[in-house]
Amino acid sequence: MRRDLMMACLAILLAGCGDGGEVYKKEAESLRSDIESLRTEITAAQGKISQLEHENKILKETPHVFLAQVSKAVDGGDEDAAKRALESLTARYADSPEAATGRGLFQKMVEDREAREKEERRLATLGMKAISVKGTFTGDDSTVTLQSAQITGQWSFNDHGDEYEYRSAERDSRYITAKVTYSSKSKDPRLVPLIVYASNGGELKRLGVMGFEFVRWKNYATFLGNYHDNGNDFAHTASIRFSMGLQVQSEDISKPLYIVASSVGCAARSSDRFGRPPVRYMTYSCDKAAPNTLRASDFKDGLFGVVKRID
Repeated sequence: MRRDLMMACLAILLAGCGDGGEVYKKEAESLRSDIESLRTEITAAQGKISQLEHENKILKETPHVFLAQVSKAVDGGDEDAAKRALESLTARYADSPEAATGRGLFQKMVEDREAREKEERRLATLGMKAISVKGTFTGDDSTVTLQSAQITGQWSFNDHGDEYEYRSAERDSRYITAKVTYSSKSKDPRLVPLIVYASNGGELKRLGVMGFEFVRWKNYATFLGNYHDNGNDFAHTASIRFSMGLQVQSEDISKPLYIVASSVGCAARSSDRFGRPPVRYMTYSCDKAAPNTLRASDFKDGLFGVVKRID
């Protein structure tokens, strides 16, 4: 705007000049000088802007910036983006420490991905045989350790001195039983469930969630609920022994059978003053923790674990 105003003034002054208009000529010369100075300032400003833009571009393309782009892509699991960022880094700063670091990050990303793919192929080839069996499994806020398991016609539990309780399997049925110990830092944990699965081709089919019973009571009085048994209360002890059982139809038993622990704690303590015994652990809310089918890939993240395989 300033430049346009000065040009307009110059035109007016020049138009008003006549013979002998020395004053006007001097003023015109002065305006011309101002205009040239202004043009010089504009050119210098444009040069400065270009320089700043160039410097800003350089700042955006430092090795550190490119390395940060590689790292962000690696953290986000975007291998394509990580590769593009690394190519930009090595194209400009091939011998920089940042380029070496970027190559290492990307190489590890690729190696981790290839290892996962290899493990998936191995599991697909071996099927359920690829799953390791570990007698101890830790879930939300409890750990279960298995001592023994069997297929039997009778499930025994609640030993209270001279007597114990048992259930006999119905006709054409069998019991899958296990003796286990649950441990927890909580005083009232929701215990992780044990689920029985049968082989079904390349996957496992759920037969059911095992029920909880206590292995023993201090005496008959505590079994009746007349006195409190601290040994069967997590508020007083860190570990409790349980007898687990599930009745299944004989025709559904296809070996090997798998006793699987789920990481989701769902078995809750329930009290009944007049119950025999007065305390039980109920599994009503365990269906979501026990899918109908499991595949080998379901075990890789630690959400499930095989504590026993019965061949």
